[in-house]
Amino acid sequence: MITVGIDAGIENIKAVVLKDGKVLARAMGSSGGAGRAKAAEDVYNQALAKAGINPSQVDKVVATGQGKWDARFATSRVVEPVADVKAAAWLSPSSRAVIDIGADQARAVQYDASGKITQYTLNHKCAAGIGLFLESACSMLGMSMEEFSRAAAASGNGVRVNDQCAALAELDVVALIHNNTPKNKIAQAINCAMAAKLSAMLNEMLDPIQKEVVLLGGVTNNAGLMRAFEKRLGINCIIPEQPQFAGALGAALIAAG
Repeated sequence: MITVGIDAGIENIKAVVLKDGKVLARAMGSSGGAGRAKAAEDVYNQALAKAGINPSQVDKVVATGQGKWDARFATSRVVEPVADVKAAAWLSPSSRAVIDIGADQARAVQYDASGKITQYTLNHKCAAGIGLFLESACSMLGMSMEEFSRAAAASGNGVRVNDQCAALAELDVVALIHNNTPKNKIAQAINCAMAAKLSAMLNEMLDPIQKEVVLLGGVTNNAGLMRAFEKRLGINCIIPEQPQFAGALGAALIAAG
């Protein structure tokens, strides 16, 4: 059976082609704003081309993500927490919690051994877009995301920036730059602030995460942020290979039944 999962996010669209439980291909492209429908179709076709199959061979396509309705070719659609759990449970069967950190939002979901969701929380407070804020911070510092991640992971404790509001944090970053604060210290301060923001989200959950948690989303490629978050959380964090494709993987697994 061949299935495809589409994760249509605000910044990027991801696709995963699955055949009998094995990933055949992945593809990713920009969402394209108002042109998201065409962008989704383009990414879908790219993934099929990489897998060496044509659309007539695909049994089912499931879409997720905030732009899931723009994937007009999809057979059905699922909400993001359901796709997250499906991917996390497949990637790490012993896990019971997943946190997806994307461009515009972060969400944490807990589930039981059968994969049933028991509770979840969404970071929707003041300028919640952690991924978008990190991109903005990189631009302000004149660094690529890879450079930002390496610099933050290598530096020691730095100065502080606001950990409640991304808009105020940006003002803090501007002030630090004008004060000639070393970039490494600013990057570390930003990651510590974002780790505190994520931890605050988890504190809203009635049943605290006790064991291990799977971290998903493109933001998890930031080693400095993940290091700060794991230290603050105090539990084992599992980051799978290519975590930015997890939503699409979950959708493909759901399509496979």
